[in-house]
Amino acid sequence: MVHSTKIVSLLFLAAGLTYSCSQQDDIISNDTPNEVTPTEVTKGNIKVVFRMQSNPSAPTTRSAEDSYVHTQGTPEEYKVNSARVYLFDSPTKLLVKSFLLSNLTNIGSDADGNVVYETENVMVPQGTYDVFVTANTNRIINKDHEDDFLADIDSITYTRAQIEDISNGIFMTNRASANVSTVITEDEKGEISVVYVELERTLARLDVAKSAEEYALTDKNGTQYASVKLDGFYIVNLPKYFYTFRHCAVLTSLEEPTWSLSTNFGKVSDVNGYVIDPYFFKKKVDASSFTNQDKYYENFFCDITTPSVVKWMSFNAVSQTPNYKTTYSLENCTLAPAQKNGYSTGVLFRAVMEPYNNVYHLNGSTLELINNKQNYPEVLYYYGYRFFDSPEALNFYASGNSSQTDPKVFEAKKFEKSNDGNYHCYYKYWIRHLDNNKPTVMGVMEFGIVRNNLYRMLVTNVSDLGDGDPELIPNNDTPDEGETKLKVILNVKPWIVRDLTNIVL
Repeated sequence: MVHSTKIVSLLFLAAGLTYSCSQQDDIISNDTPNEVTPTEVTKGNIKVVFRMQSNPSAPTTRSAEDSYVHTQGTPEEYKVNSARVYLFDSPTKLLVKSFLLSNLTNIGSDADGNVVYETENVMVPQGTYDVFVTANTNRIINKDHEDDFLADIDSITYTRAQIEDISNGIFMTNRASANVSTVITEDEKGEISVVYVELERTLARLDVAKSAEEYALTDKNGTQYASVKLDGFYIVNLPKYFYTFRHCAVLTSLEEPTWSLSTNFGKVSDVNGYVIDPYFFKKKVDASSFTNQDKYYENFFCDITTPSVVKWMSFNAVSQTPNYKTTYSLENCTLAPAQKNGYSTGVLFRAVMEPYNNVYHLNGSTLELINNKQNYPEVLYYYGYRFFDSPEALNFYASGNSSQTDPKVFEAKKFEKSNDGNYHCYYKYWIRHLDNNKPTVMGVMEFGIVRNNLYRMLVTNVSDLGDGDPELIPNNDTPDEGETKLKVILNVKPWIVRDLTNIVL
């Protein structure tokens, strides 16, 4: 894109949905011969202006890209502490120069509500450049050719997949195909040129909340038989690696494309368009054989069979402050037929379950109600909206007082008292990126997480008892599309907010 000699432009969009990360693990490399010297910075002939876009004009239709309804993030989520600019010669694709901009001044917002930063001037040779930017990182990508540069996988910056502390800023990059063939020439009048680049966060943001502290469970006649209190959640299948610059492709199979700057580093196609993560082509349709041996996922779904590894995160009802518990995650996407529990990012909820005056004990040939909660057993067996203190009591009820063992006994849910003295049950919920509104048909990019998006989950109701044992939950080959016992309002919002306020699952 060629601009006038007065304005050439580098705009940094750190807008939208942002999942942040700490930069404590950034690689710090020695400067390369291409680095700009302090003298060059002082004499500069261009200025870089960073804009954190907050109110873009956009179409009203949504795609796998985003919903086009946006919200501005928090100051920590859109701030730019520093940015490194890489200039590749457009014809040869070879690196000409890179420079770090660290003296950034936030000058407020422009007329459109964009957060604006100004920088020092930089001396840049005349030429036609493909311009790429990374922000809020000390890492230098030491690649001399553009193709190698764009293929870079950052597997070191985020040593933990779930990030809560973003005080050092969020790692951001520009959309790689947006700033190709930028012409920089000397201005005869000595006016400073300005280069604009849009930045996007490399993370997504996950917000989790509940509408009430307690939910009543009722039978078909509306009679309450139990209550549940969601007291914690655990996010599973969080990837650890990511492409520094976002990849996308049109796919109908798991055949990896030949990457092209104009085709694979820009807008996601509305037809069979996917966002691609570094592990995408290893995610086969048969997820049951996947073992996560290379530790690509943190909190791998099967690991919950060892309850000691699960650390539950507490969260509040929306009437309290803060309303949502916020964490940040790398993107995680899969081919539609492989959107299964073994790969997709999901939220496992834990709840305290309490029977509602319906726990029974078998005394001889009579079922007796246990009135005192202090006498509830260590193990409860649930069937037909009732709880029993033994398999024999359950069988007596299910078989109609027969001495024969009823097969339903083996289908009953079992709840054991935990160390805290409570009975717990568990629910799972898989994060949707783009609902095709077809409950039995898996859609392209229906389940997944995409950088620079916000996924806000509000549990509004619970329709049934969850599983009594987390070991019963994992089944890696179960499709993500399916019934759930939680009613969740899901808002998927590009951080600058996807507002799909009435999606109830």
